[in-house]
Amino acid sequence: MISPKERAAQHALSIYYRNRTIHEGFAGTSGFKRMSKMGGKRPRQQVPLSRAPTKGPRLQDETLAEMSQHQAEEKITVTINANLLKCCVCFGPLTSPIFQCTKGHVSCSGCCTERYEDDEVECLMCREPETATRCLAMEHFLGGIHVPCPFQQHGCTEMIPYASEQAHKASCAHAPRHCPISGCAGYAGKPLREHIRQDHPGVVRTVVSPCCLRPLRMRAHEQARVVRLCNGTGNGDDGGGGGAEFLVVVGQYKQLGRALSVVHLVDESVDEQDFKHRIDVVSKAGVLSLSGETLDAEHLAEPYEASLFLFVPNETWDSPEGIRVFIELE
Repeated sequence: MISPKERAAQHALSIYYRNRTIHEGFAGTSGFKRMSKMGGKRPRQQVPLSRAPTKGPRLQDETLAEMSQHQAEEKITVTINANLLKCCVCFGPLTSPIFQCTKGHVSCSGCCTERYEDDEVECLMCREPETATRCLAMEHFLGGIHVPCPFQQHGCTEMIPYASEQAHKASCAHAPRHCPISGCAGYAGKPLREHIRQDHPGVVRTVVSPCCLRPLRMRAHEQARVVRLCNGTGNGDDGGGGGAEFLVVVGQYKQLGRALSVVHLVDESVDEQDFKHRIDVVSKAGVLSLSGETLDAEHLAEPYEASLFLFVPNETWDSPEGIRVFIELE
């Protein structure tokens, strides 16, 4: 679509060249001619056709520059079937370099990089050997596509280059996160530590000293317990983030009992540290014990599944006298 400004420029150019052709038609071999109808006035010197400039006038250059700038800034919004932007081999998002065979099969870099040589690869979709070459047009097309964040409904307003969508999903602050506490629908836009503090105010909080086995009197209905490590002054409950916080998660294990695990609620303002924990559950039948490395979690992108937990049978956990749980953090 040509803008009115561009149309006016082209019209001015056409008039310029038409008048120039008319004057050249009246020009003689010497470049001058007197016309009786001109009242004795000497006409302007005409430039011979062989000496005509090869480039257009300044007006044409300015018009072309404006057209290029207009085309570079012009953007449109379209709806595309997402399957058309996927690899025919792995059905994942197309990433550069992109290859296409003569039958139209389009492959991404992940499926062709191993056989990549001189901009040609073997098509993995064709039953007979078929050469696939670089599809620069598709690479250029994908390079100009921006898509909204898939977590737009959670508050993210960014438009992401198509090739960077997966990387953005992994780091987006508005991505929905999972909570290790059973029954929680999840959250978004804040660290797990803040989510537990703000959205689970009923969770009991206990302060312990480092390298000290501390008893926790837990009840059968508790699904979690926040344990705060002293900050060295004997006060870990100052509300200012002075000590590390941990979440003792009580999960259900196949209707047979409970699974106790520990998660370190990472505070991004504090330097990372490696913690170890020990959990003991004392019952009439004996002592159940677990020790190991503590999982660090600023947020959980996937549903929580403890890789290390202490199994406590139902008959032990459902005791009306409460559960004698001991924890040590270091």
